[in-house]
Amino acid sequence: MNPARTFSLARKSLLSPSSVLCPSCSRSFGATASQYAGHNKWSKTKHIKAVTDKKKMTERVSFTKLITMYSKMYGEDIRFNPQLANAVAAATKASVPKSLIEGAIARGQGRSATGAQLEPMTMEILMPPNIALVADIETDNKTRSLHDLKFVVKKAGGLVGSTAFYFSRRGRAVFKPRDGGPSLSDVLEEAIEHEGTEDVEEHPDGGYLIWTEPSKLMAITEAISKRFELEVVESEIMWAANEDTQADVDSAELVESLNTLLSGLREYTEVRALFANIRQGTITDDEWDKLERHIDI
Repeated sequence: MNPARTFSLARKSLLSPSSVLCPSCSRSFGATASQYAGHNKWSKTKHIKAVTDKKKMTERVSFTKLITMYSKMYGEDIRFNPQLANAVAAATKASVPKSLIEGAIARGQGRSATGAQLEPMTMEILMPPNIALVADIETDNKTRSLHDLKFVVKKAGGLVGSTAFYFSRRGRAVFKPRDGGPSLSDVLEEAIEHEGTEDVEEHPDGGYLIWTEPSKLMAITEAISKRFELEVVESEIMWAANEDTQADVDSAELVESLNTLLSGLREYTEVRALFANIRQGTITDDEWDKLERHIDI
């Protein structure tokens, strides 16, 4: 956020409009200045509202993903699922709508908020010249979802096409550190005892990041969490971009078109996760943040 700016009033100039202009011209000048001041204020207000709305959407996506994960891992009854209860309480405090919270809990159980069975679906997307995306979707109506999401892709200048070969399927689990908790080597020693562990890393935000074979993710996540009493922050099977297929984002124009696509897709609750083969090129950190907030990398 930009630091607050403090303005002070200058002394009245001897060459003020009223001292050199006729009364009618002076009134005209004052009215015009007031009009532009109001317009500028409204523009700033709209900009602030747009930024606030984007932050709210990003926050809601984070909360609903966490709620869905805990519902899936430990059950939908918050009386017997303290992790889910804490996530729901935090989401409620952050003013996430009750309908989104209930929908996220239901998705963790494989159904929609209305009780309909959800079916998984993958949409592969190309964004010229060399951007590849994969959207993981859970929906109770594949035809409707495909129609709606294709419209979003087309509007942003993208194409629905084959992109899966840009990625590899991997399990990814992130654990929150705790005071007096295990060292990275302790977690590594425990993790390699479980079949399907591929790698253990220190997470950039602290804590531990474990890569697994997709089919072993749930078992390894639960084993590590239980062994060291660690809170699970993320646990998902993702599309990890192959290193030799990654594309740099180098222009503000590409940032805007990608942001239009990603934010448009994120408006649909059926879109469970978004993956892209992009990496920060010569764009600024602020421009990169616009994109990174929408993708699961």
